[in-house]
Amino acid sequence: MAYCADDGTTTEDINRYVLGSTPRLKVITIDTEGEPFEPTEARLSIKDPLGNIYTYSGGDLTVASGYLYTIYHPQYVGWYQYEGWVKDGNGLEDAATKGFEIYDLVY
Repeated sequence: MAYCADDGTTTEDINRYVLGSTPRLKVITIDTEGEPFEPTEARLSIKDPLGNIYTYSGGDLTVASGYLYTIYHPQYVGWYQYEGWVKDGNGLEDAATKGFEIYDLVY
């Protein structure tokens, strides 16, 4: 099973970031017993507010203990959606989708 998470927010709401922030987007992989595993294949696709889709896989993703991630540099204000996809050693596939908002902080 895969699920997505983001962290490093500068506000109280976990899925909102100020323009110029660099959210760490994670793909967390948990097997049926709840244990983390390293997938045989993984990718993370991000759709920006303009509709552009960027996909990270293989060496584009950093492997950490129990998850994979990329540090993303959003360029536009608006809603971003991302999907993590993984495949395990048995050929089983799973995907999860999440989103976040980038806003411009005006002083």
